[in-house]
Amino acid sequence: MYLTEISPVNLRGSLGSVAQLLVTIGILFSQIIGLPQILGSAKLWPMIFGFTVVPVIFQILTLPMIPESPKYNLIVKNRAEQAEEDLKKLRGKDNVKAEIDLMKEEQAKINAVPKMGIFDLFSGDLLWPMIIAILMMLAQQFSGINVAMFFSTMIFEGAGLGDKAVYATLVMGLINVLMTIASVYLVDHPKCGRVMLLMIGLIGMFFASIAIVIFISIYTGDQTNNKWASYPACIFVFLFVIFFATGPGSIPWFFVSELFTSGARGAANSVAAATNWTANFLVGTSFEFLNQVLHQYTFLIFSGFLAFFAFFTWMYVPETKGRTVEDIQEELARGKSRFARNAA
Repeated sequence: MYLTEISPVNLRGSLGSVAQLLVTIGILFSQIIGLPQILGSAKLWPMIFGFTVVPVIFQILTLPMIPESPKYNLIVKNRAEQAEEDLKKLRGKDNVKAEIDLMKEEQAKINAVPKMGIFDLFSGDLLWPMIIAILMMLAQQFSGINVAMFFSTMIFEGAGLGDKAVYATLVMGLINVLMTIASVYLVDHPKCGRVMLLMIGLIGMFFASIAIVIFISIYTGDQTNNKWASYPACIFVFLFVIFFATGPGSIPWFFVSELFTSGARGAANSVAAATNWTANFLVGTSFEFLNQVLHQYTFLIFSGFLAFFAFFTWMYVPETKGRTVEDIQEELARGKSRFARNAA
């Protein structure tokens, strides 16, 4: 939310994606230090948790130097002078009048309506944007990506890699980082956009998940004669991660903030984040049981979710690249589906 509020409109997606990039770097770092040769032994593994102290200390030391969100200062706290001063620091220039004027317009619209809480998000004009925000978060988690991350070594062992499975997991983590870097560049590119990258990611993950099931089934059917099938199975796991990082990995986190004005943005992000982590917990705790019952066919459940979310994104999710929140909300007010909005 903070990154969205301080970003210029033309860089809002790229800067919003940086948060996910840092998450992927953290995942890769934890995978590396978790190797048996480093800290992944029976005696040393608790020390891995100690590394979390480093970023905590860094944040404590640097947060006082970070300016407050100009939108928060102006719209919520009514501190116009402080907002302008902070915006000048963030932009590195003195002429920020155009952005301040837009914030004042947003402030006037927000002041014209009563203050909103969490329950107000589920009524009136805010209901449909909130449904979109929730489903975008569910699309990220119910895509099955955290199954691939949490149980990647198990998946690679099931695909026949044996002792090499842990290194395949490292490769997957590296791919996640590299493709998220690509997403940071593409999300605000003139020829791309949020919806396009989401669609490419969701459809690609759908076909990759089907392929994973097919090749693991071939391999497990006859491990002696069908050892070859383990290699395409691993390739499609990598492709699964590539498509996730293309859009579904980074976009939902900042997309929510693009749907709401400052008066509702904090509450909307709270609901969306709670939805995301609840779904994360449900997927992580249920997969091992589902895997024992359904084995590789567990991925077909996520294939079904991916098909639904791809359809929903194409039909209902608005393009937000380079647009103000007011413009996006006006489009959503014209109709729920893409066809209804275009016809209005």
